[in-house]
Formats: sequence, C-alpha cells, structure tokens
Amino acid sequence: MNTDNNDKMQDRQNSKNQHMNSENQSKGSNMVKDPDEWTTGDEPMTGAQKSYLHTLAEGTGENIDDNMTKAEAAEKIEELHKKDQNKQNSHADNESVRNTVKDPDKWKTGDEPMTGAQRSYLKTLSDQAGEEMNENMTKAEAAKRIDQLQKKTGRGQ
Repeated sequence: MNTDNNDKMQDRQNSKNQHMNSENQSKGSNMVKDPDEWTTGDEPMTGAQKSYLHTLAEGTGENIDDNMTKAEAAEKIEELHKKDQNKQNSHADNESVRNTVKDPDKWKTGDEPMTGAQRSYLKTLSDQAGEEMNENMTKAEAAKRIDQLQKKTGRGQ
C-alpha cells in the first residue's frame, strides 16, 4: 500500500513538473522527460492511459496492445495524437471529420457516472489548471470538462 501511495505522489510530482516545464517543450508535447528514462516506465500502463489510447485508436483505426508499459503507452499516445491532429488539419474545412470523437451529448451512456479513467485524468488536469474538480459528473460532462481543461493547460493539444 505504501508503494501505491509513493507512486501516486510521484505521479502528482511528475504532473506538476510537466506543467512547470511545458513552456520549454515543443507545442503539442505533453512529456517532460523521455518515457524511456521514467523510473516507472517499465510498469504496466495506467487505466487512464489505456482508456485514452483506445479513444485515440478509434479515430485513427489502429489496434492497441493492452500489455504496453507506461513509457510505451505515453509514446503511442503522442504518436496517435499527432496522427489525429494531422488528420484534422488536413480536413479542416470538412466539418464531418473535424471532430473524430462522437459528441458527448449523443452518447448512449453519457448520463452514467464518469469512468475511473476520466476521474483520474480530470484530477490531473484540474490540479494542473489549479481548479477544483467536480467528483459527481456524468461521462458526457466529464468528457466536455476534459476538453476545456486540455485547452487551458495545453495538454492533449
């Protein structure tokens, strides 16, 4: 249990360091340190990484290996995010491909409570943005809030 708390504290510190160093990185990157150099990079990917990878994969048509490490998942997220951005940029005038993710207001399960992955990512983004987090959001509300906080923090852009 103590190891779990240490990992959580390390993840929070890494998140703070990412925010503080984001101005020194190229636009669009959400990594401060090369994932191959992470001390926990060889551990299995987190639930939040897995969920986000599958969301990105839907937009790019790629298959995701659920047995990736944290470092491999971070690199794949960056790769898929860039592909998605390139796709959106090349079709900027075509509204039907501008948003590769279905509108949360149209989700069949949008009124269910947010997922654990959404809660985890929202906590990270809220901390980074210096804003309070609403723990009682639906899946759809959480998705919209993630978009807002990503824009504010520059993560996932």
